[in-house]
Amino acid sequence: MNYCKPEVIVMKEDFILTQCEHCGRIGMMYGQCMVSFSRLDFKGFCLYIDELSFEGDYSPFYDGVDRIVLETYHMDIQFTLPEEEFYRLKGCLQEAQMQLQIYDLLKN
Repeated sequence: MNYCKPEVIVMKEDFILTQCEHCGRIGMMYGQCMVSFSRLDFKGFCLYIDELSFEGDYSPFYDGVDRIVLETYHMDIQFTLPEEEFYRLKGCLQEAQMQLQIYDLLKN
C-alpha cells in the first residue's frame, strides 16, 4: 500500500472510513483497530453487520460482559463489541455506505 492515497469518506467519533484513490481499497478504523477491505468485501461486511442483532447473536464473555463477535474477511481478525459499541458501529457503517454512494456519484 505504498502508493495508496486514502481519501476520508467518513470521520465520526472513533470511526474513520477511507478509500484509496489509487487502488480503491477501503480502510475502516474503529477504535484502535484498522481493517482493510476490497470494495466488494466491504459491501459484504456491511450486509453481514446489517443482518445481525445484538439480542440474537451475543455471547457472554469471561469478564461478565456480553459481547457480539463480528467476523471480518480476515480469518484471524474478529471484533468483540458490547451492545452499545455494536450499534454505534452498525450506524457508522450505514452512514459510510451512503457516503460511498455519494462519493461514487461525484467521481463519475
